[in-house]
Amino acid sequence: MTAALITGASTGIGRELASLFAADGVDVIVVSSNRSAAQLTALAEELRSRHGVRVDAITMDLSQPGAGTELLTRVDELGVDVEYLVNNAGVGILGLKTQDCDPDAISRMVQLNVVTLTDLTMLYIGRMVKAGHGAILNVSSVAAYVVPHGLEAAYAASKAFIRSFSESVAHDLRGTGVTCTHLAPGPVRTEFAATAGITDTSRLDRAFMDAAPVARAGYAAMRAGHVTVMPGLSTKLMRAAATMSPSRRFTGLVSGYFVARH
Repeated sequence: MTAALITGASTGIGRELASLFAADGVDVIVVSSNRSAAQLTALAEELRSRHGVRVDAITMDLSQPGAGTELLTRVDELGVDVEYLVNNAGVGILGLKTQDCDPDAISRMVQLNVVTLTDLTMLYIGRMVKAGHGAILNVSSVAAYVVPHGLEAAYAASKAFIRSFSESVAHDLRGTGVTCTHLAPGPVRTEFAATAGITDTSRLDRAFMDAAPVARAGYAAMRAGHVTVMPGLSTKLMRAAATMSPSRRFTGLVSGYFVARH
């Protein structure tokens, strides 16, 4: 059987993407951290009941070294072939100057956002090319386009890596039957901001999108084989403003204003 493997699937964009695959009759493997085990179990039960697809749930810490290989092994033990890989799991550390961040927390974030995503892409891409079909969806952020990004240097840089890596992979995959798409949303109404340390999101209220339309945009772009998708007018305006900024210092100050802890 073939399936979609979705990391960070217990809430938000990942949950919505899992629902979209299941609604199309695609079996899914949903992955989350141990702290979201109850939510992941509930999602699996809902998708099985509503859509009649096979759903396997895996809980593990993807911020640990070697997590990509461990996840591959656990999926192989299920006896399924992954045709769709969705690298959605990610965390942020926002609202702090780099020198005020916990180095260990930054290391775990880079491990999750960059290393595990890269490992999973590399582990599955060869299998997909050999089969002659498959699709990868990597979730980036509009922050990838804003340089310098005030008060979230490592997070923005991790998303810039995803953008660059995904677009380069998409180029290399031309003619193989396999595609790589990166989804670059702006602020989304999920648990992300609170987890990242931002408790007051009022400065971003007008820019927020719901997770469902963001997921639909990413899903449609992946299905169509597009390289990049950036849902929402406000997101596109953020990217344009960063490009047309009169100075790098101004870009850093303005971007930092929206994620400052206040």
